[in-house]
Amino acid sequence: MRSRRPKPGYGVADRPAPQVYSIAAHRGFADALVAGLIPRYAEPDFGLARLTLLLPSRRAERIVTEAFVRLSGAGLLLPRMAVVGDLDLDETLGPLLDPLGAGEDIPTAADPAHRWLRLAALLGEEMGAEAPNTPGLLRLAFEAGRTMDRLAIEGIELGDLLQERVTGIVGELADHWKNSTRLFARVEARWLAELEARGAVDPPERRNRLFDHAARRWHAAAPATPLVAAGITSASPALARLLRVISETPRGAVILPDLDLSLDPAVWDALGSAGAPAAAGDPPFGAADALTHPQYHLKLLLGRMGVARDEVEPWHRAGLAAAPPERSRAISNLFLPAAASAGWVALPAAQRRLSGVRLMQSAHPGEEAQAIAILIREALEQPERRVTLVTPDRGLAARVVAHLRRWDILADDTAGLPLPQTAAGRVLLQLAEVAGHGAAPVALLALLEHPLVHRDATRAAWLEHARMLDLALRGPRPAPGLTPLRDAVERMPKGNGAAEFRAWWSEVDATIAPLIDWPDNLPLAEALGRLCEVGEALCGAELWAQADGRALSALVEELRGAAEAVGTTLAPDELTAVLRDAMDRVAVRPPWGGHPRVAIYGLLEARMSRADLVICGGLTEGSWPASPSPEPLLPPAVLRALGVPSGEFRIGLAAHDLAGALGAPEVVLSWADRDEAGPVIPSRFVLRVEALLGELAEAHREHRAVELARSIDRAAPAPLYPRPAPRPSAA
Repeated sequence: MRSRRPKPGYGVADRPAPQVYSIAAHRGFADALVAGLIPRYAEPDFGLARLTLLLPSRRAERIVTEAFVRLSGAGLLLPRMAVVGDLDLDETLGPLLDPLGAGEDIPTAADPAHRWLRLAALLGEEMGAEAPNTPGLLRLAFEAGRTMDRLAIEGIELGDLLQERVTGIVGELADHWKNSTRLFARVEARWLAELEARGAVDPPERRNRLFDHAARRWHAAAPATPLVAAGITSASPALARLLRVISETPRGAVILPDLDLSLDPAVWDALGSAGAPAAAGDPPFGAADALTHPQYHLKLLLGRMGVARDEVEPWHRAGLAAAPPERSRAISNLFLPAAASAGWVALPAAQRRLSGVRLMQSAHPGEEAQAIAILIREALEQPERRVTLVTPDRGLAARVVAHLRRWDILADDTAGLPLPQTAAGRVLLQLAEVAGHGAAPVALLALLEHPLVHRDATRAAWLEHARMLDLALRGPRPAPGLTPLRDAVERMPKGNGAAEFRAWWSEVDATIAPLIDWPDNLPLAEALGRLCEVGEALCGAELWAQADGRALSALVEELRGAAEAVGTTLAPDELTAVLRDAMDRVAVRPPWGGHPRVAIYGLLEARMSRADLVICGGLTEGSWPASPSPEPLLPPAVLRALGVPSGEFRIGLAAHDLAGALGAPEVVLSWADRDEAGPVIPSRFVLRVEALLGELAEAHREHRAVELARSIDRAAPAPLYPRPAPRPSAA
């Protein structure tokens, strides 16, 4: 069981006033942040080298660095930038935490792959005969690990599950929830006992301890150099305590994105308790809390920091791509809670107008992608104009990238491509399919004709022989194994090129033989070794040469080491599903080299970014916002009682992402009426925009780009070809 440690508490009477600021949505966060940091902290000869800047992610670090490049003029020494989610934060901050290297000995973090496989083994032991197959068990283990992380981030320990208020709820639930809750508690107890024996902790627990150590250190002795935390919206208790301490350091500051300081106090109070229940014993999140509001998570963060909204001051600078100040007021009105939104009917047109915001409705995703590509193409006609597409739909992003190639515009989807969709990832999956299906013809031919296989001067002959094998295997599917394939090759007529083909097949036979005739249960580490051996024999160094190959190599080595330590075994026909699940969680991000004024972001990557034109694509229910995913082991009632935000909390984060995007000078909100499966519902955010605009909505419609998208591939009708009418001469 995770050992309880005292929560850091600091005196209140002698606390200095916190220095907390907010950058409004219309100002552009990264550019406004840098525009204020330079005059505030820059020193002659040293620039900002003495400043330490804490940021939420690596992507935010890159965006802020680009803002420094734009605004630094003749050059500037940049500040030290650290990411708060980094497990090596203590090494990054170095002397700021431990000037003499005598700090706390914080345990190392457990390897995620090892935890995943070990949790699957523990679940299998606890479930016994009721355990699913290996892929299902590994999926359940991954979800159990995510639940453990959510509890750890909120500072909830295993003992909290045994409190009377929680056990009373469990006793009233259905039997399957009772059993799953007990299963989760037993598995977590065994896992935490193993961690304690090894002297390790889970990654969120290590981050919490790093935050608490930094908070204690800086509260006892403030650093001599300034500290600034910018763009952080995570409301975990440990991080909130650290941010409070940073805001109290002599030259420190906490700078929040898009906190609405003009929101009516009654509306702010109507958002709910936000982690601060009115009475002792009440749940941290009330039943009436507006979890889906974009300001709710910021209210939760301020509450855990012990900072009132009245203590937050507006940031004093604006960015390069700032929108009119009226935009922030309109955004505030747009996301009012349900009860307060009744006041829309009384708002004058000036407070409902979203100048610079257009609504684009398409018939289907293909048309939407083409229309977005046209808007990007038009925007690039203006010098120095930057354009960004923000969408959670990676399929839509891929379509836009493909359409832009029509005009030789190379746009990179910085959210990345799932590893199974890359060339190297497909090789490994096709190798696993060959092993799992006993060299079935479809899987084998897909592997042999893969673009990375024999990518050299002999590829033309290789493909010709692969096509001959395709002809030889036409007909009923042969039995598993290589013997039926050898018989089919022998039955081929001995004509022109037959000798070369048989020699080629002998080479293929010897190469793929290690994938055939596996035992019923093969160690995962050995299976990965065989797949890599055959993959290198077919593809050579090309398999690992590019970014996707390097990502695949890192994943394989991580899984192989963890599988050897845990002893994971599986059947050959389970290998493809296991590898696909593991690879789906790896995104391959493109290297530098795309168009300098075009960016395509996911929701996480888009935070803190800004452009002159922002296109928000894929605004449909289930996409933006995404559908909440239920926890498979702990029931929602137990999570609420423990103080874990429900799935609706993520809808509020998605709303905050859209509110930040709406702060750009020009915005296009785009959605399609249907997707590949059928009709879809426009996002609730789009419906709010239309309701707020009312009779003004028609003036905001973007029809031209959609019409161009429909006509760009529509050729002029060809004239009718006259029907032949032969009339031979009577003579």
